[in-house]
Amino acid sequence: MAIMGRGDHRDIAANATGRNLLMLCYYYPPLTDVGCRRSVAFSRYFKKYGWKPTVLSVSNPDPVFCRVGNDRPPEGVDVVYCRSWVNTYWFLGKLNGLLTRALRSFGIQLKRNPFYDLMNIPDLFWGWIPAATIKGCQLMRKQSIDLIYVSCTPFSSAVAGVLLKKLTGKPLVIDFRDPFALEIPPFPLNDVPSYRRYINRTLETWLLRHTDVFVVTPDEIRQRYIQQYPWIHDKICTIYNGIEPADIRVDEREDFPKFTVVYGGNFYFDYIKSDVFFQALAHLQAAGNITADNFQFLYYGGDGKRIKDKAKEYAIEDLVIVNGMIPYQKMLNILAGADLQLLRIVEANMGTKIFDGLALNVPLLATIPEGEPSDIVRKYSPDSYLVGTREPEKVADAILDAMNKREGGQRKERRSNTEFFKVFSREATARQLMEIIEQQLYMMHDTQCAPTSGFQTKNTDDELRN
Repeated sequence: MAIMGRGDHRDIAANATGRNLLMLCYYYPPLTDVGCRRSVAFSRYFKKYGWKPTVLSVSNPDPVFCRVGNDRPPEGVDVVYCRSWVNTYWFLGKLNGLLTRALRSFGIQLKRNPFYDLMNIPDLFWGWIPAATIKGCQLMRKQSIDLIYVSCTPFSSAVAGVLLKKLTGKPLVIDFRDPFALEIPPFPLNDVPSYRRYINRTLETWLLRHTDVFVVTPDEIRQRYIQQYPWIHDKICTIYNGIEPADIRVDEREDFPKFTVVYGGNFYFDYIKSDVFFQALAHLQAAGNITADNFQFLYYGGDGKRIKDKAKEYAIEDLVIVNGMIPYQKMLNILAGADLQLLRIVEANMGTKIFDGLALNVPLLATIPEGEPSDIVRKYSPDSYLVGTREPEKVADAILDAMNKREGGQRKERRSNTEFFKVFSREATARQLMEIIEQQLYMMHDTQCAPTSGFQTKNTDDELRN
């Protein structure tokens, strides 16, 4: 199985009515973290197209890692909350502080908290496992649940999902928004001790052997998982993160008097070593093409100090303006007024930044290698610039071309990217997942045929290149 085909999912999804499913979603309203968006959308559209989701979430989320707000679940979706038995981050942080002070007197400096690696298996949310398992089992028996869906992270939810499958015999869908123990480059992203890599790999193998449908994003992650676990080929699929059209609204578009390139969020300094963007700015400034009077690069996020260091390294401090983190809506207003959105993507990770620019039809200055993201940019944003990661001259030429278009009045009116939304709206991705589940778990059974040997779907890699 590769990526869900686009042509026939509407018919199957429309007929897939009456499925009662339990959704284990640690991140769910009133939490406001980005991890909520996918689960909220799936529950909304499962309900809209005839399924009956019951969401099980946490009533006492970890206060360090989670943001509680006023968000509400979608109308008509039943949500049940249970208390995690323990939140470990604060307590283990205190233990680490005591150990650090004790070892410092002997000249030993800890580089990471050993208690996190030793005790937080699979992650620091493990107190959610017994709570979700017990409450989930009660709900499944009470409500005649047909199917278990688990949203990860946290990966503790996947453990609870497997336990529920073992207790009830119901099919299990595990949705990894991020990889867990993928060891094929560029993973693992975290420098964890070797014993934890072994534990994580063993646990991930156990999880995947007991899941019936394994969902990942993007497709490059699917390919890497198959490379690491060839036996999951017939039950792994790609469902993109997608985006809600209603969330991409511009209520007060920023107008900039000079050419503006914008970037928001993590700059991925630890994973992307390419400096081609800064090198290009230095080249253009030295050539007299850009100055602080006609150009600015606006950064918003938590990497401000490192951005300033790069600007100083390339002597372009007057071109770079660093800002802290801002609300998402404010970021959309700024992005809508920008001339270009700088795009940086960690290898094999799609990220969410690409969706904002494509949805707003803002041309991308994509300093990314060829691959799945570049195919998507090429198909849905023909005015963008795919400049790679190695040649600053290409980046400089792209900036000059965009500046000339602005000066010549050739900048196109920004309209909603309807073709992009047809494929990447969260409604479309939810229906794709419904089709996959229906096809893999129910269609053959309902027609009294043998179980499927794999997903019979169309590979969208070809669609993106056409």
